[in-house]
Amino acid sequence: MLKMFKGRRDLVISISGRMVSAFGDGVALVALTLRFQAEGAHPYEVGLLLAAGVLPLLGTARFAGRLADTHDSRQILVWAGLAEVAATVPLIFLSQVITIVLLVAVLGAASSVTSATWAALLPRLVGEEHVAKAVSAQQSLGVLAVVGAPAIGGLLAGIFGSGVPVALDAVSYLVLTLAAALIRTRRIPERVAEQTGSNRLQGGLSILRADRLLAPLFAGVALVVLLVGMVDVVLVFLVRDTLHASASWYGLAMASWIAGMVAGSVGAGRVGTESGQVWATIAGMALLCVCLASFAAAPVVWILIPLSILGGAGNGYAGTCLSTLLLLRTPEQARGRVSAVANAVLGGAQGTSLLLGGVVALALSPREVYALAGLLGLGTALVLALGTASGVFRPGRAADAHAS
Repeated sequence: MLKMFKGRRDLVISISGRMVSAFGDGVALVALTLRFQAEGAHPYEVGLLLAAGVLPLLGTARFAGRLADTHDSRQILVWAGLAEVAATVPLIFLSQVITIVLLVAVLGAASSVTSATWAALLPRLVGEEHVAKAVSAQQSLGVLAVVGAPAIGGLLAGIFGSGVPVALDAVSYLVLTLAAALIRTRRIPERVAEQTGSNRLQGGLSILRADRLLAPLFAGVALVVLLVGMVDVVLVFLVRDTLHASASWYGLAMASWIAGMVAGSVGAGRVGTESGQVWATIAGMALLCVCLASFAAAPVVWILIPLSILGGAGNGYAGTCLSTLLLLRTPEQARGRVSAVANAVLGGAQGTSLLLGGVVALALSPREVYALAGLLGLGTALVLALGTASGVFRPGRAADAHAS
């Protein structure tokens, strides 16, 4: 991975800025959640806080993608970064639930724009032939950046109150904005217009659906995210109530999953062919679903640790290889739109899954939720494997991202 950064100033700045910002977000989210709990907020209000950062991706995907594909990347990233700073600063002082939720929603909308723009810019930073390794480095280091964020956010909130960790998040957005300003590589829309000779922009979802290999693969991943995200709601109950283990085991299980994700993301960077990336995505999904289904039968808590490492590795392989395919199979001039809609669909699936998990947990035990999510997800992965092996999902794609 270190070779990836040698002589690539802009890539180092980009990933460093995004790591700092991701860490700041993790710290602030814990602090705001603790603020809600301390002030007597209801569980549904905490749910609104968590959903507010994700659901705006759905509403702003079309706008964010078109903006990323029609404006100078540096201007977008700097102005959107300043908007994120402006939305974060009031959170240091405010305590009203509705105001906080609205400001977090503004941050979610701004993130929709910046995420699409950063994603579309990445191939320009490293060249098309190095996209897989760059995505691998970005995702693995991004996961590493947030490993300690919850603990540090809780510690800072306990000592100084929630204002300090939120202020740290505001500073992290300033760092990201500065990184965007320092990057020399730019994605300029005038060049896109010259390549196509057309001003009609096809939507990101239409472009994605036109790819007969990527469309079913992406749909399958989104369905798996929708299914397996439910387990996040019940992990603490599986560890504490079902297996009668301490809170430390809960944290260790989460950390083990993250460690597996890092390893899987790094390994995915070595998959150099398109066919290999497709099969690594499917195999990664199957592995993580098998591991989650196995949680349901865990007789003792320590078994969750190796299962979490393996499941996290599958998660890392699937996520990194899918991200690489989304970039490489999308026409350069449409990468902002496709990235925005991909973020929206996966973010929407994750948010919906959390809400669904809370409902399902009212009727099923933690073991049953894990078994249901894991087995249904595994079935989805097997369907994708059969369709890919039989040639049903052919590798055709839309040739023109502008024709409507």
